[in-house]
Amino acid sequence: MRSTVPFDPRHSRAPELTFVGRLGHAAIERYQRGLALLATLGAAVLAFRTPGVAAGRVVRRVLLLQIFYTGFQAVSLIGTIGVLLGATIVIQTELMVPSADSALIGKVLIAVVLRELAPLITAIVVAGRSGTAIATELGNMKVSSEILALTSLGIDPPRFIVLPRLLASIASVLVLMVYFAAISLVGTAAMGVAIANIGLGALQNGLSGAVTLYDLALFLVKGVGLGTIVGWLSCHYGLQVKSSPTEVPVMASRAVVMSLLGCVAYNTAATALFYWTVGPSLR
Repeated sequence: MRSTVPFDPRHSRAPELTFVGRLGHAAIERYQRGLALLATLGAAVLAFRTPGVAAGRVVRRVLLLQIFYTGFQAVSLIGTIGVLLGATIVIQTELMVPSADSALIGKVLIAVVLRELAPLITAIVVAGRSGTAIATELGNMKVSSEILALTSLGIDPPRFIVLPRLLASIASVLVLMVYFAAISLVGTAAMGVAIANIGLGALQNGLSGAVTLYDLALFLVKGVGLGTIVGWLSCHYGLQVKSSPTEVPVMASRAVVMSLLGCVAYNTAATALFYWTVGPSLR
């Protein structure tokens, strides 16, 4: 006999999880998020092998546009930051070690600017400036069903959307790192001549004596890794938007935060591995 009592939704709730159940539920959620992250990167990497000459031309055009927006338009900001930080390093070095010679200043500049500030500051600028734009753009595309429309037309979203932005992020970070290091060293030289009374020749000798071939390898490893993290996470969280426009700023903010955390963690790990591997030879 069917009950005539009105339906009470409180009776249909799932029982509350225990402490162990909550831990298991959190572990499963993290595992699924990790798989989704790897799926985004894996789909973009596998898109290299997708056939189609006309599609390749379209992807290259999108790639060039993304490099222009991500890299070229950030040159002035990177240059300003590089000059100011280079001048700050010389001022701090002169205050802490008034009698510092060119060899010491060269070691400080290579260790601080070339190995640390150039990769990390560049990645932070690209993540804050372009990572937000990428996540917002892809989020709006998900809300307006543009990605679904591309899929229905037979266009591969990882190749057309994720891959150009990922490659543009890597290329832009690498080029901007070189520019940041060069402009920062120029600002350092100018401030060193003005404040520390160090000649350009002596400063050049100090820099050439401090830099090694290992620094080039570290520079490339950090540039490729940091650029990959920024482009990868920005695209991933932008594609995580479901259907509501209110999700777009949330995912854009999460993309920037996770990109910054990932860049700092990767930079620290690369530096630790670098000094653990070649530290004795440098000393």
